[in-house]
Amino acid sequence: MRLIPHLARILAVIACALALFAASHTAVAAGNTYITSDLIGDSTPSIGTLHTITFNPGDAVPAGGQISITPESGGGGSFTIPPPLDYTDITLSVSSGGGPFVPRTLALLSSPTDDGVTVTTGVNGYITFNLASGVPGIAAGDTVKVTIGGNNFITSPAVQGSYRIRIRTFDPTSTLLDVGTAMIAIVSPVTVTGKIEVILPTRFNGLPSGLLPGATTNVLVSLNTDIAAFCKYATTSGIGFFAMSSSTIFLDANAGTLHYINVPVFENDIFTYYLRCVSPNGYPNLDDYVITFEIGVKPNASTTPLPPPPPPTPSGPSGGGGGGGLFLKGGDVTISGTGIPGAALTILKDGKVAKEDQVAVTGSFTNIFTQLDRGTYTWGVYVKDPDGNISSTYNSTIYLIGGTNNIISPVYLSPTIKAATTTVPIGGSLLLFGYGIALSQVQAIMNKQGDVLNSKIITATTTANGNGSWKMVISTEGLKKGTYEVKAQSLITSKDQSTFSPTLYIGVGENPSPNFKNRADLNKDGKVNLVDFSILLFNWKTSDTVADINQDGTVSLIDFSIMLANWTG
Repeated sequence: MRLIPHLARILAVIACALALFAASHTAVAAGNTYITSDLIGDSTPSIGTLHTITFNPGDAVPAGGQISITPESGGGGSFTIPPPLDYTDITLSVSSGGGPFVPRTLALLSSPTDDGVTVTTGVNGYITFNLASGVPGIAAGDTVKVTIGGNNFITSPAVQGSYRIRIRTFDPTSTLLDVGTAMIAIVSPVTVTGKIEVILPTRFNGLPSGLLPGATTNVLVSLNTDIAAFCKYATTSGIGFFAMSSSTIFLDANAGTLHYINVPVFENDIFTYYLRCVSPNGYPNLDDYVITFEIGVKPNASTTPLPPPPPPTPSGPSGGGGGGGLFLKGGDVTISGTGIPGAALTILKDGKVAKEDQVAVTGSFTNIFTQLDRGTYTWGVYVKDPDGNISSTYNSTIYLIGGTNNIISPVYLSPTIKAATTTVPIGGSLLLFGYGIALSQVQAIMNKQGDVLNSKIITATTTANGNGSWKMVISTEGLKKGTYEVKAQSLITSKDQSTFSPTLYIGVGENPSPNFKNRADLNKDGKVNLVDFSILLFNWKTSDTVADINQDGTVSLIDFSIMLANWTG
């Protein structure tokens, strides 16, 4: 059993919770309200400690605007900002629409790209951010997070009591927009008996690793922690967390337990990153967590010159027809999109394999098919994850005209999905896992087979790791006995999402009993006949999720047998 080091920290957390619940402001200009909080690392009087301030501005803070943070005196004491503290001890990051926090670039002076940070030191000092003039400001309702503390910290008052941290925002003309207040408690520590254990973030699942293709130019470095944390990296070992550069702080997701950053790389070299994290109450890791990987050599480009173009066809005395012009020329098709990083990629043309490739480690892929005869083509794209599971097939049908480049993009490939068990007790939990688009949200949907509209629909979400792997648990509480369909999709933005994964059949309170009769009617016209058979043949030996009646990943004789068993003619 873990013991809390100080009763003071309990009081500090309670004070922060009350501030989150009750703190509000009256804006001089707009009269909006917003939630403000300040989580401090240690509530002991007269010591320097980490401050993590979050707030949601009621009015947008435009480019060139200002944010000021003032620790106010009161209760008989004052905060002190020591002279060494400057912008290198501070981070400012913003979360839009519930997404990950994205750090803004800080500097001593503001510029078109950097936010300037002015630190007024001493007793009753304060901090002012002058937002960059050339990049977007902060939208109303965004969540702003400011951490103050690195090599230097704000010193708390010597007198116990409740103190205010005042946050003000201004437009570029210094007109006040909003005012918010966070309350914190400064109290003396209380001695407790027993073993005191400092809780540090446990780091795991560091990615990438091994040898990556030589053509790789950017890599997502990521890791997980068992508790909410802030993480940074250094390129040499033995660097303390607070001594690491503010430019190496990781973005975070999954309530602060998934951390990632995009770093540039180049061919034929080994890259090693030394990571340390700090808990919200200011306890950093004291050892390095190492992520190392190698970038290979680019394959040599072909030195064989292209053959010269054929001579023009003579027109003859009558002038001929000019060789047919664009009408007889071939056309091009470009297919590009995003899928599981490093996954095996298959592209189908009219149901047959046209190309086998690999998704880049960044998750992107682009394939070009040139000089195709004009006509109608049906393209399919799917991937196979590291565990051998297959995504749904993304299908697109186009009519190709000579002399044109037809672009199929963006293609967002579905996640793969597996369940730890296909039967769960009533009210039990279902463990799902698979791979999807890296760092995107994965949403799973569970509904009763054949009765979607009249039964309870359960959804759950998580965020895929840097290598695309994901895992989630769905509770079946409230579901009746029966067979349920479960599928997943990647949510890229509020408007963009992937296709759905293949469907799993899960039994709640009994073994699953999939009803494939409805699935055998591929075109959903109420009949199982030659039309459905034609669709099945067209997708033969593919992973098309419509023609794959039993959802085993391949259109095969098993699906044909199911269709015959349900034939209506």
